[in-house]
Amino acid sequence: MAGVDERISIGQFASLTWLSPKALRLYQAQGLLEPAVVDPSSGYRYYAAGQIGRARTIGLLRRAGIPLAQIAAYLQAPSADRIATWRAALDVEVAERRRLLDHLAQHPDLTEDPMTETTTTDTTFERAIPVLASLDLDATQRFYADKLGFDAGPRYPDYAICARDGVQIHFWLTDDEDIPKATSCRVDVVGIDRLYEEMREAGVVHPNGSLTEQPWGLREFAVLDGDGNLITFGQRTGGSAK
Repeated sequence: MAGVDERISIGQFASLTWLSPKALRLYQAQGLLEPAVVDPSSGYRYYAAGQIGRARTIGLLRRAGIPLAQIAAYLQAPSADRIATWRAALDVEVAERRRLLDHLAQHPDLTEDPMTETTTTDTTFERAIPVLASLDLDATQRFYADKLGFDAGPRYPDYAICARDGVQIHFWLTDDEDIPKATSCRVDVVGIDRLYEEMREAGVVHPNGSLTEQPWGLREFAVLDGDGNLITFGQRTGGSAK
């Protein structure tokens, strides 16, 4: 605990760490940064010089868009791997935003009233993205990162994204435990044998979903995520996913 001469008022500490007093109160409530001393009579908060580094780290991570729960985990066990995961997720998000902006640049007429169009053009489907239910978005992103090798993408209060290679899986937050148990998606891959061994070692292969050659020309296996969503991975017998 800081001595009397070492106390830094919350206002001074805010200036030293580039954080507002409101943010400091929030981080205390979240258990990220406790004051060194709280005056029992006034309730006024004081901090110590040794807490400046931790506070600045929290501030930098928040400005980088990292959720508080993930910041808490990082502070408990800082690692370059976790930062690399965040950077990879940022790359996914930036690439997606760039793709959308590129699409708008190539199709500027999207701003026009579609009712005024007099000509038709061919339609080409680009891709489909599964949106699965999640009971805990932070836990879901950890599961997909630790067990399935995905990168944790953008995280919003009720929505999250995970990505691996060119595949994205999105998640929406629910408190209904039955929904994930009734939903599924499939992912076509190349190199399914290596992937199967990876998933088997991670202990996530469904008890009834071992790698099997199906009569419809696919080799596939299935896993269950932490909430019960069924993910089937498949590869065409000829060796290329189409």
